[in-house]
Amino acid sequence: MESLAERVVEWLEPKLVELNAFLVSVRQNQAQHRIEVFLDRDSGHPGIDIETCAEVSRYLQFHLDQTEGIPKQYTLEVSSPGMDNPFKVFRQYQKYRGSRVEVLLNDGRKLDGILVDTDEKGISLDKFLPPPIPVSPAKKKLVPPQTERVRIDFNEIKTTKRKFEF
Repeated sequence: MESLAERVVEWLEPKLVELNAFLVSVRQNQAQHRIEVFLDRDSGHPGIDIETCAEVSRYLQFHLDQTEGIPKQYTLEVSSPGMDNPFKVFRQYQKYRGSRVEVLLNDGRKLDGILVDTDEKGISLDKFLPPPIPVSPAKKKLVPPQTERVRIDFNEIKTTKRKFEF
């Protein structure tokens, strides 16, 4: 039997094509009668705004109300995944090429760098190297960050997040 989350994915497919958006994830909490839908857009398109969330929410509400076996008392939330949430789908890696990211590897190491490229097997990252130690503290000067290109397979990655500096 198909889960409610799987049904939501099916219902959303044509709507997301129409909106130039993609699904990041659907979470369902049956105990709390809660459905959370996270959407994003590819680079070159405006981000997910409140109007898009409202439109998708109304669209899903219609489908949920027409489907038997779904409790009438549920909460539906539609939003973007948020700036500090880990990437969940391949299209997020594609969208954020050229952006600074933090990659947590399965072995616990963290890599900070620029996401250069991605394919179905993994990513290329220009990893920031530690800054050189100044010869004398009085001669501190700003040195551009040095990088090293590394290849990381997806099976080595625990999480990847965009990294922001303010």
